[in-house]
Amino acid sequence: MRTLVGVLLLGLAAALGSTFMPQIRVFGGMPDLVLLLVLSLAVFHPLERAVTWALIGGIFQDGLSITPLGASSVGLVLMVFFIDWVRGQVFGVGLLTLLGVTMIGTAAQKVILLLISALVGFPIRPLETAMYVILPTIVYNVIFLFPVYWFTRRLSRERARHPERLTRP
Repeated sequence: MRTLVGVLLLGLAAALGSTFMPQIRVFGGMPDLVLLLVLSLAVFHPLERAVTWALIGGIFQDGLSITPLGASSVGLVLMVFFIDWVRGQVFGVGLLTLLGVTMIGTAAQKVILLLISALVGFPIRPLETAMYVILPTIVYNVIFLFPVYWFTRRLSRERARHPERLTRP
């Protein structure tokens, strides 16, 4: 995937995450499109490229929210490294493995954001946050993982099928 396309997709995912996704919120949870896009991209790209996507997506996400700039990037980069580790342990990372990583990654991402927010001075209620934000977000992310994974898989196959279209002159 070309860099410009990836940046535009991550920007769109962050914008949807701060404008449209709160409209379909149940309890305090909503789908995290940036997390899902970064995790799906990490399956199809090498570690260096996936870390770049995680940093860009995290900065976009934090720029459109009240969290400190770079807080989301920490969790996203850790999840990219986790996917790379899993890829080294098994033959490949498929949809079922990504499903498990998504559940773990969503919980880890939210806990990291909570810890960073607490360090900055935001009031945190851990039990309520776990029940009313983290669990519904995990359910949403599991549901939304399938279309995001399909979309990134299609983009990656298009790149592999027509490399001459994507090379720079």
